[in-house]
Amino acid sequence: MEIFYVAVAMAFIPTLMLMYIMLRPYTYPATEYPYFSDPSFFILFAVGLVVGTIMFLVFSYIIGSILALIVYALIQVMAVVVCMNLKRYRGKSDSIFYGYGFGLGAGATTGTGLIYWIADSADRLGGALGAGDYMILLVLSLSMILQFSSVGVTVGDGIARHIPMQYAVQAMIYNVIFWAVFWIALYNVDSFTYFLLASLMCLAISAGYLMYAFRREVALMVREVDRMNAKGKKSRD
Repeated sequence: MEIFYVAVAMAFIPTLMLMYIMLRPYTYPATEYPYFSDPSFFILFAVGLVVGTIMFLVFSYIIGSILALIVYALIQVMAVVVCMNLKRYRGKSDSIFYGYGFGLGAGATTGTGLIYWIADSADRLGGALGAGDYMILLVLSLSMILQFSSVGVTVGDGIARHIPMQYAVQAMIYNVIFWAVFWIALYNVDSFTYFLLASLMCLAISAGYLMYAFRREVALMVREVDRMNAKGKKSRD
């Protein structure tokens, strides 16, 4: 049970930090008019928690095959599309933020699952993990959170623009690359050096993707919203 609490803390603390840091410029008090609704965001976050749990159960069964993991990468993106491609989100600029919330939730539970699964398996085999092992698991868990939330941003952007599949394909490309490297990391778990290097590569890929998603996709959406609001204000004046 202690391992579970450690896994939850290692996954959810970074998740909440990412939520606060990345969303702070787009909501009150940083801006007078928030770009999304807090209740809607947390509803999608909660949905993501459930979907992430299911996705991790799938992940735990197919981890041995890289081909199955590539299929998993595609299914992961489609899960976001299916859950978010609803009338209430289509054509709405704030869908890009709700996609981020969904991805954060799903990433938090998949990250928790990964840490608990590996740590508990090692404990059952009589070989408890050391501090270095937990550090690598933290890196891998964080990379899963970053990757899932990035996919959510991209898919949410596509849903906001009424072209979800075009953006979903883009997310799939990034996701396949990420999960291929992730498989390499787990395949080399017996070698601390290779395991660490591959884990850091996963973190670099996912962090780069999230920065791209916010600096390009979110920033563009915000500029478009500001432009429309400015036009609306000018016409009223």
